[in-house]
Amino acid sequence: MLKFWRAGVFAFVFCFGMPAVAQLSVPVAFERLDTLSVGGETYYFARRIQQLAATTQRPLEETVEWWEIRDAKANTLFRRKYPVVARRNGFESTIDVQATAINTALGKGIMLQGEVLPSAPAAGSWVQIFGKQLGSDDGELVPFGPPISTQGDLIDIAVDPRRPTPPSSGATLLVMNDILRFRVWTGNLSIIYPVLINWITGKLEPSWRCRRSTLREYVDRCSYPIEVEAHRESQMTFIRLFREPDESAIPKRVVLKPESDVEYLEAEVPVAWNETENEASFGVPNPGDVWLKIRIDGQVGWIHSEEDFEAVGLPQAG
Repeated sequence: MLKFWRAGVFAFVFCFGMPAVAQLSVPVAFERLDTLSVGGETYYFARRIQQLAATTQRPLEETVEWWEIRDAKANTLFRRKYPVVARRNGFESTIDVQATAINTALGKGIMLQGEVLPSAPAAGSWVQIFGKQLGSDDGELVPFGPPISTQGDLIDIAVDPRRPTPPSSGATLLVMNDILRFRVWTGNLSIIYPVLINWITGKLEPSWRCRRSTLREYVDRCSYPIEVEAHRESQMTFIRLFREPDESAIPKRVVLKPESDVEYLEAEVPVAWNETENEASFGVPNPGDVWLKIRIDGQVGWIHSEEDFEAVGLPQAG
């Protein structure tokens, strides 16, 4: 009888007294297949997805285990695989990859966009182009360089008109280029940074390369379109307005009133481009080296100091 009582108590404690142990999440795998039309030819973008069902502690999670670009006969042309680690609270990190067909007047190809989470702010995303190189005999898709890691968002694919070339036969030729437009944060504002899709060389590269002459030196710095979100103070102040983006020049002191009309025109900032065999990247190496062209009550000039950026409602952040 005593043995039976002890066994019963043990069974009760085992069933009801022990704390529940969290079970390891087990992902479910499946494939997704997208059809892409590139210059009249069919390609397939295949992804193997690992999925964790939603729980009371977390939402449904998905991550890409691998992706493939296949031709019309389902032959694998390109493939990339990623590690997948499932924890009790979800995936250690998640990867999303999307594919888009590129069909412009200048070239044809496939653009991949990837994002890794968690990641640092304005980081973790990448873009890679697979295109048909102009003048190539076989006309096959080739990678236009390694994936490009960005410090901003891809806006779109656009056409960038370069400056007209000198006339050769009595007419001026306007050269047009396909570009990827990125929104890149500088510390005070965002610039619109163009990346050239070079269909001839089969590469992605900076669309603009600029060298400006200042009173003291030459600097590699281009002028870019901008996006701003200004929040000005409601008090009168002064700013230093330079005629040119050159710190060695003598600025003009301009009164900035609460009712002053301020227009934000463009920005000059150096952008660093780095490329290895496996990865390319670009970004603003020195957030403090930003020149902003503005118009204040009809007066046009450039500002540079953080004090002046704060005065026009663009303090440094992030």
